[in-house]
Amino acid sequence: MLRHPAALSPLEEFTAGRFQPLIPDRGIENPTRLLIASGKIVHELRTERKRLGDAGTAILALEQLYPFPESELAATLEQYPGAREVVWVQEEPANMGALFFMMPRLRRLAQSRSVLSIKLSASPSPATGSGKAQEVQQKTLLSLAFTAAKAV
Repeated sequence: MLRHPAALSPLEEFTAGRFQPLIPDRGIENPTRLLIASGKIVHELRTERKRLGDAGTAILALEQLYPFPESELAATLEQYPGAREVVWVQEEPANMGALFFMMPRLRRLAQSRSVLSIKLSASPSPATGSGKAQEVQQKTLLSLAFTAAKAV
């Protein structure tokens, strides 16, 4: 993602802006589903949403895990009152990544909304060691993020 066009920021964000621990999705109005993710998966989710033509899913980029931006996330969730589902998406296996850190916080902030997660199955290794297997896993992960979710 170092030189990927999706990871670029306009110059004015560096000179007049400030660090944002949470970047809301300004491109989707009245979503029914919120995907929250961190890292390169955010860009992949945006690409997949565009490919699918999905206008009902907002993608929030969590840029800081700790200290957890609780007030920013709570305020952002309030901006999407029609979203009935909050989904944490991570490309790491279930026993790695931020899953166990994020889920209790999301459940507390989501109030009556359904809170789900999309992740790889638990694994002793963070990677398969096979480029083809990893590609299949990533495609499946992206597909699930927009179609189904598994509760933790």
